[in-house]
Amino acid sequence: MRAVLRLRDLDLRRKIVVVAVLPAVALAAVFLAIVAFQRWRLSGQVQEAVGQLAEENLARAARDVRTLCEATHQELSRQVPRSLWVARDELARAGALSFGRERVKWRAVNQLDRSVAEVELPRMLLGGAWVAPNSEFGRRAPVVDRVRELAGAEATIFQRMNERGDMLRVATTVPDGQGGRAIGTYIPAIEPDGRPNPVVASVIRGETYLGRARVVDHWYIAGYEPLRGQDGRVVGMLFIGLRQDSLEGLRSGVAASRIGRSGSMYVLGASGNQRGRFLIPPPGHTDDEEAWEQRDASGEPRVQRIVQAALSAPPGAAALLQFDATPGPGGHPERLAAVSYFAPWDWVIVAEMDRAEARAAVQALESSIGAMVAASLAAGLAVLVLAAWLAYRAAGRVAAPLEAMAVAAERIAQGDVQQEVSYRSRDEVGRLAEAFRGTIGYLQDVARGASAVAAGDLSRPVALRSERDELGRSFQAAQAELRRLAEETRRLTGAAVEGRLDVRADPEAFRGEFRSIVEGANATLATLVSHLDAVPVPAMIIGPDFEIRYMNASGASLLGRSQRELVGTRCYDAFRSGDCRTHRCACARAMADGREVTSETDAHPEGLDLEIVYSAVPLRDGDGRIIGGLEVVVDQTAVPRPRDRRGDG
Repeated sequence: MRAVLRLRDLDLRRKIVVVAVLPAVALAAVFLAIVAFQRWRLSGQVQEAVGQLAEENLARAARDVRTLCEATHQELSRQVPRSLWVARDELARAGALSFGRERVKWRAVNQLDRSVAEVELPRMLLGGAWVAPNSEFGRRAPVVDRVRELAGAEATIFQRMNERGDMLRVATTVPDGQGGRAIGTYIPAIEPDGRPNPVVASVIRGETYLGRARVVDHWYIAGYEPLRGQDGRVVGMLFIGLRQDSLEGLRSGVAASRIGRSGSMYVLGASGNQRGRFLIPPPGHTDDEEAWEQRDASGEPRVQRIVQAALSAPPGAAALLQFDATPGPGGHPERLAAVSYFAPWDWVIVAEMDRAEARAAVQALESSIGAMVAASLAAGLAVLVLAAWLAYRAAGRVAAPLEAMAVAAERIAQGDVQQEVSYRSRDEVGRLAEAFRGTIGYLQDVARGASAVAAGDLSRPVALRSERDELGRSFQAAQAELRRLAEETRRLTGAAVEGRLDVRADPEAFRGEFRSIVEGANATLATLVSHLDAVPVPAMIIGPDFEIRYMNASGASLLGRSQRELVGTRCYDAFRSGDCRTHRCACARAMADGREVTSETDAHPEGLDLEIVYSAVPLRDGDGRIIGGLEVVVDQTAVPRPRDRRGDG
């Protein structure tokens, strides 16, 4: 009541100003309330979606490395028998195996517990020539050096030490960690825990052992074959092995993998004496670094949790973890991680990234909405100032208050714009009434238009009241810009979904924040394309008719053509693989079955003869229809060989 009395005490000029300004305030408040609600709702949805996307990316990265390990393991497992055949042939060329009457004293070192035993064994002869102890790589050793030159694998000749079956290295290419050959080390028939050594047990039974084995200080994919004396008794064994953690292609692929700006990938040992050690270290760490006791800020054993989660996960699956910040100057902030266990090598594969980076998209959205709210506030204040000034000017020409307009103004002041003014005359009051009626219709039109925009409907028109209707014209311009932005976004999104990654929006067609949004979309797509181009293996996107829509830089380099030249051509004309145009084509099967498909075959691009492993996944549009496929090709023709790193252990 006191407020009403105060309003009655005001002169007409001020009353008209108040009545004119309050509807605009109410409209602005409603608009801002809608924006605030939408901001809160979208923020929650984006947080959940971005979190799931980050976890899926990490899990996919860990699974991809595990797939690479499986392919490498299969190739090594095929290579070891071939290398063993080479070693067997070289041993046969050296001559018959026998033993001389002279005996040799050995200082035999157990490769597991480093215990030492003094033994005397008869000289081992090949073709009548003594296999003399040789611990220097500068001098050639019989058979084993030639095998390594031919097969690219480490080789060892063992001599049986006793009836139990302990096997002593008498000639080898395996390093001892001090720059020499590891002769004089032996594999015990019985391990420290009392169990029979599986390698020695198989050889003593006269069988060939193929599999994973501990060799001095490292793990190898190995083959062991018994050596028999003239009486048929097992008197030693022949070894061929490829060190599993020295494959440069695999190591560089893991080390170079990045997830976003802060992500990294690395490999830990899961058990035995390599448990908790960095086999392929993350940035800032070294090979074989001990990390088992590493803890986060809350005191939780970080690496132990990683290994336990990987071992507990279903075979081939990735487990997801979250960690608090790691203390110390070299520590990480809060991290997300996906871990996967590769049992054949006892590896734990880890892909992780900062949690803050996973939330970066949410923060960017919140920042954009905040900027929009600030801009709306500024525009609202400008409209309010303009409305107050115009109302004050008009009030000076009004002679007397009119009850009908007063009642209508009071209701409009309460937010009810559904009013009618019936008063008509030819004087200033009549003109004011006519203008008031127009104002009411104008506010109703703008309110309906604003409500439609807030609801995402850009089709509702707002008619201009005059050539000077800046608000209406601005509203129409805003609607038009939003429609153009939505259409351009749909066009860009549709092209990206179909795999046409060279399509870009035209930022020159927009201004201000709209241009920034379009430039951001272009930059995001360009960044995605650059990541695909940085993939060190060929990757391409094709349509249902096998037309190439995108080829990354690695694929274009392999095919000897530019990426633009390859777009529009057929994939089977580019790679010419044995699976092309057959029911074995992994990409055709992936698009037909709607699942990931992997295949091995031969390929002959640009006159090359390659052995490849390639994987394909189907691509779907927003309705779930399969519209193409993504194919990644890995050249398996020549697996990188371990180098002769003398003295590095």
